[in-house]
Amino acid sequence: MKKSRVKGAHYTIDFFGCDPHQLDSLDFWKKALPEAAGAAKMDVLDSSFHQFDPQGITGFLLLSSSHISFHTWPEYNYVACDIFSCTNGDDTKKAVDYLRNVLDHSRTEIHHIKRGYVTMDYFVSPIFSTGKKEHIKVVKKIADITTPVQHIMVLDTVPHGRCLIIDGLVQTSTKDHETYDRAILDKLSKKDKRILILGGGDGYVADTALKINPDVHVTIVDLDPEVVYAAKKYLGQKKIFANRNIHTVIGDAMVFMRTQLAQKGQIYDGIVCDLTDNPVGSNGTKKNMIIFYTELCSLAKNFLEDGGWFTIQAGATKVTRKYINTVKLLTGIVEKQFGMVERKDVLIPSFSEKNTFLYTKK
Repeated sequence: MKKSRVKGAHYTIDFFGCDPHQLDSLDFWKKALPEAAGAAKMDVLDSSFHQFDPQGITGFLLLSSSHISFHTWPEYNYVACDIFSCTNGDDTKKAVDYLRNVLDHSRTEIHHIKRGYVTMDYFVSPIFSTGKKEHIKVVKKIADITTPVQHIMVLDTVPHGRCLIIDGLVQTSTKDHETYDRAILDKLSKKDKRILILGGGDGYVADTALKINPDVHVTIVDLDPEVVYAAKKYLGQKKIFANRNIHTVIGDAMVFMRTQLAQKGQIYDGIVCDLTDNPVGSNGTKKNMIIFYTELCSLAKNFLEDGGWFTIQAGATKVTRKYINTVKLLTGIVEKQFGMVERKDVLIPSFSEKNTFLYTKK
């Protein structure tokens, strides 16, 4: 991940041995501060000055790029100034130099503080089939959210558009999400009345489901409310979550199914497993993943109509030895639980390789 710093210059200036009459002149400061901003090509949005009794003045300029402020102590021949701007540092220095030239003083102390935040030039995405990495150019970081269960980022990228990234892996993108959505919804038909999506908090699979079948009722169960929040705020998904056919449950998919089983809950025509590559609860080891997905498939069967379909995103079609072969692992589990399995390998450009989707039915 290549990084660069956003430019921002902050100067604190202490003027000593000043002319007390100049320090206590409101007319001087009302003229000097805007002229200092003008010398630095800074746009002034607002200003405020206050003269104290018996002496001393405080004031500031609100700039489009931040601020200039000062406070005077005529009795000590001293004034403290503060200039911060997110514009070019050389321009900000011009405001400092202007005040040094117009203010009578004997000595200054100037501190230059580099301000700003770190940006990403590239997002590094693993390619499971080769063991190499792809560097995806980042135009802008939109959001960076750490939740109790995962790390979420939303990035504007070239060439994949806006991407949702969880724990370092691209989950979906504005450019190619429908390729993924239609692959995982391959068995959805216009006859289906109700489907369950395990995961899918970005809302894209649900949105595409309604494009295929406008009458289908969709229940989304996603663990992290911040994923849903990010989808609404940064991916333009407010409309889908407000749709009367969409019911969103914030909670653990396994706990949801266990609870529904105990309560003899809703039966569905289809179930979509759209969890992250390392679902919370599986802990990422092969043994734990087998336990996790065996229970998930076993539970899912209880909520399917006879003839109902089940589909799961199984990860990268090919992997090197250092990665768990989730396609092989999940194929075995699905086949054991349901008795049959179909597969489709689909290139998802934002994933940098083909992903496998597995299909079965009750």
